[in-house]
Amino acid sequence: MFSALDMLARTPDILNDPSFITGAIAWVLGKIVNFFFIFVYNNITQVNSLGLSIIFLTVFARLLMTPIAYKQQKSMFVMQKLQPELQKIRDKYKDNLSDPEVQKKMNIETQRVYTKHNYSPLSGCLPLLIQMPIFFGLYYIMRHPFLYIDVINDIYTQFSTIVMEFAVKSGSDSSIMKLITEFGISKGLEAGTTINVETFARLLNALDPAQVQQLVHGVGSDSLSALFEQKQAIETFMGISLTETVGFALNKKLIIPVLSAATTWLSSWLMTRKNKSEDPQVRSQQQIMNVVMPIMMAWITTGLPGGVGLYWVTSNIFQICQQAVLSRHFEKKKEREEQEEKDSKNKKNGGSKK
Repeated sequence: MFSALDMLARTPDILNDPSFITGAIAWVLGKIVNFFFIFVYNNITQVNSLGLSIIFLTVFARLLMTPIAYKQQKSMFVMQKLQPELQKIRDKYKDNLSDPEVQKKMNIETQRVYTKHNYSPLSGCLPLLIQMPIFFGLYYIMRHPFLYIDVINDIYTQFSTIVMEFAVKSGSDSSIMKLITEFGISKGLEAGTTINVETFARLLNALDPAQVQQLVHGVGSDSLSALFEQKQAIETFMGISLTETVGFALNKKLIIPVLSAATTWLSSWLMTRKNKSEDPQVRSQQQIMNVVMPIMMAWITTGLPGGVGLYWVTSNIFQICQQAVLSRHFEKKKEREEQEEKDSKNKKNGGSKK
């Protein structure tokens, strides 16, 4: 799963379209993002509107996954109750764990306990698996936001039309046409590729602000300058470009992989701190995952557009808050059940004395 994400993060060709399945996911997700974007752009603010749209999308997706999160948190508290039974099984076979047949018997008995209490060890993986399609779809939306978001499409189309018309009028040997060709080759276009308005729109999304600024100065159009400022205002969030690849340069964008790692670690730690297994092997695996997962997500987000990283960070923050609320709910429920059990025992003992 992570290798697929990592491969996605390093895909350079700006003309690549998603596969049929990923394209379908991106199309559906694009409709939702466009809905939130129009709402934010028309009713809240035009500045930072893409970032706020991603946050709205994240909250929307996480709310839809609330029943799964509830079940996941419930499974954690079930696992706590199972620890005494599981420990008895481990103690029963602890002297012969090197024997494959003994291990098999222990696993069978452990599985019976899980089945008896309707517990699934894989329940914790489900939210992550559900988020993978969103991750892939959002990647393509951030690569080509003009294909999915109407307002950005208008800006990109107008910008591309002005630049390409100026370039054609200036001739193939003009400095602006040479600049477009140079930028195209640097972003993965093969030499000799015909660059029209649509191709340039894809190229535009891959250029950094300094390169776009060169084109604006080269054309010398006030309309183009205004479109560039509008594009920047929409596509940046807290000073970070959401459509550019994060990378490793020492700038504001590095806050995304840092927050990705920090929030992933905190979320994992909160999930396991009250669900520590008595099995040393399982506990060791939990500790390894708590270290590997944050590092992996930091690495992956450096190769993805900033908007995908914003989604992941927001999703983690939402999950952390949700865990706190649900954990408190199940703790109170556990206290009530223990109190009811205690009252029931006291009642029985009182009755037997009489």
